[in-house]
Amino acid sequence: MIFRKGIGFYMKKILALVLILAFLLSACGAEKIGTDYDFSKVAADTMAHIIEEAPNPGHSHLNGEWTIIIAARGGAEIPEGWHDIYLENIAETLEECSGELSKTKHSDYSRVVLTLTSIGKDPSDIAGYNLFDSYKDYDFVTHQGIPGSIFALLSLDCLGYEVPDGTVTREKLIDHILSEEYEGGGWALMGENPDVDITAQVIQAFAPYYGTNDEVTAAVDRAVDVLSEVQKPDGGFYAWESENVQTAAQVVIALSSIGIDIRTDERFIKGENWIGSYIMNYYLGGGAFCHTIGMGENAMASDQSMQAFIAMELLEKGERFYDFTKIN
Repeated sequence: MIFRKGIGFYMKKILALVLILAFLLSACGAEKIGTDYDFSKVAADTMAHIIEEAPNPGHSHLNGEWTIIIAARGGAEIPEGWHDIYLENIAETLEECSGELSKTKHSDYSRVVLTLTSIGKDPSDIAGYNLFDSYKDYDFVTHQGIPGSIFALLSLDCLGYEVPDGTVTREKLIDHILSEEYEGGGWALMGENPDVDITAQVIQAFAPYYGTNDEVTAAVDRAVDVLSEVQKPDGGFYAWESENVQTAAQVVIALSSIGIDIRTDERFIKGENWIGSYIMNYYLGGGAFCHTIGMGENAMASDQSMQAFIAMELLEKGERFYDFTKIN
């Protein structure tokens, strides 16, 4: 009995040592995502993957307009006739709905304006419709809250479009967003505290005015402080009752748009963790990202992670993600 018990004891010891050794070998083989990490291979795989997943791009926020924008802003090689497919699909959509893309969300129009602009097409004449006509009704543009104003600004400023007569002015859109700022900084759709995604998107929309408009500059500076304060020790952010990669990606796009380098700015480096290392926690391989850790691939997660990679690269060139003047 004593002998058999002794074997069991030593077997457990051996098993424990094997497990510890396996863990150490795994840890040693894991790629460290430091601030000097080269994202080029992951970015190339992700770009190829999201384009492959959208063979028939149309009016959709998934495998549609955002994919077209990402490919254009990233200077990707695209399938022959890919843009023509989108143009045919959006023209068909506009004809079917008599030019009314949405009754409640003006951002649907803004997204199409951004997409058409990114591929060098005129949003004022697509299938016989002028998409800027939808910008004339302030109540409609702002019906969905500040996201309407955010994306209206982004779409007008992506190529410096002149505001047609009777259209909501940039000043009105800026004033609307500023009026919704939370005490202490930041923005949200609802609730008592600023929301990371909305705050990041406001910074993106305000980027062209940062440093030239005093009110905007002060509000953006407060927002950056808020984002730094709410960043978690793992480098990520908590939003919508969970942590997710899209929120972190929006912060990268926002900070890059005003010249903040997340690789070097100490406000966004928590110990050995930073936003870049956090985003890679969600990488599944093969160009795919998940929304939350433990879940499968999510198209929006892959799209927005790719936007973050592009934004980081553009920062090195002194460009913003939503400045399309360099691609037309």
